[in-house]
Amino acid sequence: MDFSELESIYKKLGGDFKQFSKISANVDVGLKFGFEKRINEVDVQLFGLVSGDLNPIHFSEEFAKQTRFGGRVVHGMLTTSLVSTAVARLPGTVVLLETNLRYLAPVRIGDLVSVDCEIVEKEKNRYKVNVVCRVNDKAVAEGWVKILIW
Repeated sequence: MDFSELESIYKKLGGDFKQFSKISANVDVGLKFGFEKRINEVDVQLFGLVSGDLNPIHFSEEFAKQTRFGGRVVHGMLTTSLVSTAVARLPGTVVLLETNLRYLAPVRIGDLVSVDCEIVEKEKNRYKVNVVCRVNDKAVAEGWVKILIW
């Protein structure tokens, strides 16, 4: 099975697929950029399969209702994986070197997650990027990543 076949299946299952594209920008301190994606049921299912994280908080509404979240939540790592997409869109070959992210609030299936990034430090071709993931205007994760760009 090739990628286009998987893409077609993903879309049919309700996946919010966006074609990958680089942004045109001068990569330097102060640059702001981002990415957004709606997290759907298929994303949670596939992430659970790929990662092996089958925690019932993500898959069982009955179980999740008994927790402080009151219902199913999206994997935190699925939410913050969108940070990788945001930085990969920068010009050049981008390599993620280090992450420091903390989770502030749950993300629900169907939420549109916006990733807002700002380059705050530069040393040669290494950059520190501050990151905030939001649903609506509420921060759900925040922190920073360090990247290398060739």
